Amino acid sequence: MKKVFYLLVIVALFVGCKGQQQQSKTAVADTVELAPCAVLSEMDDIEVIAIPDRVNQMDIDLFKGSYNDSLLAALMPDGSSPSAINVFLLRMSGYYYDTPDYDVLVDAGLGEDNGGALLRQLKELDVTPEEIDAVCLTHLHGDHIGGLLKDGQPVFPNAQIYLSVEEFNAWSDDGPMAKQNSLWKQVLSCYANQINLFQDGDAIIDGRIKTHLAPGHTPGHTVYEAGLCLFVGDLIHAQDLQLKYPEFCARYDNDPTLAVKTRKQVLSSHPGAYLCGAHCYEPYIELK
Repeated sequence: MKKVFYLLVIVALFVGCKGQQQQSKTAVADTVELAPCAVLSEMDDIEVIAIPDRVNQMDIDLFKGSYNDSLLAALMPDGSSPSAINVFLLRMSGYYYDTPDYDVLVDAGLGEDNGGALLRQLKELDVTPEEIDAVCLTHLHGDHIGGLLKDGQPVFPNAQIYLSVEEFNAWSDDGPMAKQNSLWKQVLSCYANQINLFQDGDAIIDGRIKTHLAPGHTPGHTVYEAGLCLFVGDLIHAQDLQLKYPEFCARYDNDPTLAVKTRKQVLSSHPGAYLCGAHCYEPYIELK
């Protein structure tokens, strides 16, 4: 794992921290009432809290043409599937490891400027933004990084930001995702001295969170493994559809063929783990 301050300074020259935050686009339909936070406490050293940032429906049109439209229509007769935007808070005890305690977020949601509820939910949990020690980003789409900023300013001033080097490079000016990088440049500017890039397989945060490159949705999309949990980001957009039929892809998958391959691999290789999806309405799904 390397801090890459010299790269960050170069990119930060192109955008100011106070710039207007780009409006996040989400593949969702009607918003419904938020579910309560859900706590998983089966691990002695980590408490995982699923924080609903927004709850939605994924429209059938997002998946048309990706696999089998006749099957899709039969599986989604109402034209949509329940979905969500989730952020996960990991409260990590250092008692058994002779390390500090950590409060870690996996992703940051839409952001309050775009209707996200993360800050309100954290307040109800008696967690202040200043107490967040790290944010592990699965990838750089707006509904995962928007919550890092509010009014163009950093929300989590003391947090280290973790990101795969592949994802960083993919969104850089000459990368394949470059046309979508406006919001990320603002985040980069505001957190310039807090960005940590890792390689596939690195263990981060005192070695307690494992990283697994899971490309397809984006080139550097990452799955994080902590305790019993796999935090899979956008590996799954509609759990009722894709857990049983991983061949279906949402149209926002950058490389659908690779996304299908990655989805099948992750779903089949971690029996007994809890899948924690950014867009799953059930935050903890035990893999068989």
